[in-house]
Amino acid sequence: MNCVSPIATLAAAASPAAELPAWIWVLITVAASIACVTDLRATRIPNWLTLPLLAAGLAYWTVLDGWSGLGFASAGMGVAGLVFIIGYAMFGGGAGDAKLMMAFGAWIGPEASKILMLTVTGAGFVQAISVTIYRGGLWDVPYLLMHSVTTSRNAVRRAFHGKFGDPSQSEEDVAQSRTTVRARPKGWVPYAPAILAGTIVAWWYWVKYGPIGGIR
Repeated sequence: MNCVSPIATLAAAASPAAELPAWIWVLITVAASIACVTDLRATRIPNWLTLPLLAAGLAYWTVLDGWSGLGFASAGMGVAGLVFIIGYAMFGGGAGDAKLMMAFGAWIGPEASKILMLTVTGAGFVQAISVTIYRGGLWDVPYLLMHSVTTSRNAVRRAFHGKFGDPSQSEEDVAQSRTTVRARPKGWVPYAPAILAGTIVAWWYWVKYGPIGGIR
């Protein structure tokens, strides 16, 4: 008797394509490049970029493979965006990063999204350290790490009390965030460059090594 685990069955059902076409990676890399321009120029990743890209990814896989394709795209959307949605809910800031990652996940599916989430997070960490050293020197790095730990701890405490977002952000700041161009906050670091760098690394890793665990 052949025993197939439910996890393996679900994984197979969630993978309608044996290989991701190269043009999909090109598409999301171009989108990440556009996001870099808008983030650097206007401190935002606009909805006109993220939402159509997200909808198109869901529609493409649904048309291509029906309900299985929709599950594939939805799972990718969740894997790629989960960490960034939690970050937005707990720390505030812009939601454009999370929406862009969800859109990428809808296109590349859950397995490639695992790699993308790791590479983008890693690129963001490297970017934060590099910018800190550039702006204040090597001695500012321990302060950055301690500040990050304190901020995370406070965010978790606020979350337990049902409070989310950045407590220092006023209603005026929230209203201003809906305008076309926002003033750059002190210490602001755009995250779109990290998304672009992480996307390129994820593409390279996927082509060279495939999914984590070796099951494509």
